[in-house]
Parts: sequence; structure tokens; C-alpha cells
Amino acid sequence: MLRPPAKSLAALAQLRSKIFGTTYNPEGIRTGAKFLRKPLVGAAMLRYYPPFLKLRSLRTAVPEIGHLLEPSEVQRFADVERKRIMGKGPPKKGEGRRAVMKGRKK
Repeated sequence: MLRPPAKSLAALAQLRSKIFGTTYNPEGIRTGAKFLRKPLVGAAMLRYYPPFLKLRSLRTAVPEIGHLLEPSEVQRFADVERKRIMGKGPPKKGEGRRAVMKGRKK
């Protein structure tokens, strides 16, 4: 059985893509059309997750509220204090390793 010429098949594919509103891609190059056809999910994600409120933004919006600390910041202060009591905290300014080595050198 005879096959139609390749030129005719290419012209037919181009006409078919024009009629049905699809993209004409004779080389078969990856275009990402599958992902572009999908609906966007950004708006749905924003509706699903509640807005995250930071105390810093609340303080700037309502200054009468006073000084509030985030629970994570309170925990960090407690950890630093506990380490300082055990002698594992950061050194005071000018008492670090570099200052000790500088004094030892002379």
C-alpha cells in the first residue's frame, strides 16, 4: 500500500493544529504545554493556609500593645541564659578567643 508523501502529511498536521487550536510541533520538542494546561494552584493554597501573623508587624500596626515577645524568642533567651549559667554561653566583648590569643602572643 502506498503512503502519502511526507510533505502532504506535514501540511495536513499543520492545518489540523490550526483548525483544532493545538500547537504545531513537527520536531517533537518539549514545550511544557502539559504544565501550562493545568489550572494554577496559588490562589487555592492561599485560601487553604491562614495568614501568618508576626508580632513584629502587630507591634508596628498597634504601638499601644506594648512589648511582646514571640514564644520562640522567649525560648531562645532561656536557652542562652541556661548556657551562660553553665559557662557555655558566648564570651563578653573583648574576651573571645582572638583576644586571648592576641594577649598570649606578646
